[in-house]
Amino acid sequence: MTQLVAQEEAYWAPFRRALRKEDQVVFDKLFAAARHHTAPAHYASHATPFDSMLLAMILEAMKAVEELRQRLDSLENGNAETRKPPRSLGAERGNAIEEREPLQLPVPGPRSLVP
Repeated sequence: MTQLVAQEEAYWAPFRRALRKEDQVVFDKLFAAARHHTAPAHYASHATPFDSMLLAMILEAMKAVEELRQRLDSLENGNAETRKPPRSLGAERGNAIEEREPLQLPVPGPRSLVP
């Protein structure tokens, strides 16, 4: 599975080169997420390798969304958490890519959610 991830990453290299630098960083984090989850992907023999990689990427993105949701709920309830250090994807396997601080996006009001 590790070799398949490397092959896919090589296949997508021209696409990566065409991206803006800041998007290349995000692209690299996606493949770091895929490398981080190679063991579970190996057991998903019913899926195509790229499907397993995409699921690993989505899993890491969803974990980030859930962490942000918890932080937002905490802030809204007045229980501000202490700032956590950035985590590293794939650090256990030597594929560490440090994450940047999350973007500080404005929280939309109720009116902006209605079309």
